[in-house]
Amino acid sequence: MMPAVIIIAIGVLLLLSNLRVPFFEEWYRYWPVLIIAAGLAKLVDSDSHGGTILGAVLVGVGGLLLANNFNLILLTWNLFWPIVLIGIGLLMIWNRLSGPLPWVQARIRPREDQAFYANAIFSGFKRRITDGDFRGGYICAIFGGGELNLRQAGMAGDTAVVQASAIFGGIEIKVPRNWLVISQGTGIFGGFVDSTEQPSDDTPGLKRLIIKGEAVFGGVEIKN
Repeated sequence: MMPAVIIIAIGVLLLLSNLRVPFFEEWYRYWPVLIIAAGLAKLVDSDSHGGTILGAVLVGVGGLLLANNFNLILLTWNLFWPIVLIGIGLLMIWNRLSGPLPWVQARIRPREDQAFYANAIFSGFKRRITDGDFRGGYICAIFGGGELNLRQAGMAGDTAVVQASAIFGGIEIKVPRNWLVISQGTGIFGGFVDSTEQPSDDTPGLKRLIIKGEAVFGGVEIKN
């Protein structure tokens, strides 16, 4: 729903500007609201620690940019980066001490489902999965990068879901040629790219891999 909400928001701002409604004539100042909206949506919809951190970072960055546009603060590049780093560190500590948010707690899947988990925060990871019963996973890269190689993995069921979030970082996912990739990711000042050669419906052992998530000032690429 996020693309539709963004389009509606832009339309409303343009309409209010054309009607010369006070405070909206310079509507371009409100563009950070889109980042804040994306962050709030991620906070509500997230079912992992990485997603919670990503949503909070987006809300914080959007709030700083919005305050700067209205001259409430004087935000320079030298001030912006340290504030972002401090915010990420505090959120990481908060997540470690308090666990996920209450509305996330009810939906988070237990580790017993054998889903793959990986976080790269100011770091990187490179994993090769050879399990014959891959059931999906959660990947988060914040100021870091990761590679998930599934070319030798198998899938007992017909479908698996991978949640991939990249903010100021990159994630690469490699899949077998008989897996049909269904990309449902969103790029926000970044790219969510499906570079796979999709198999035909009559391919032997055809499986479906659904990849969700977002790339914010970063990139997620899927290839086979």
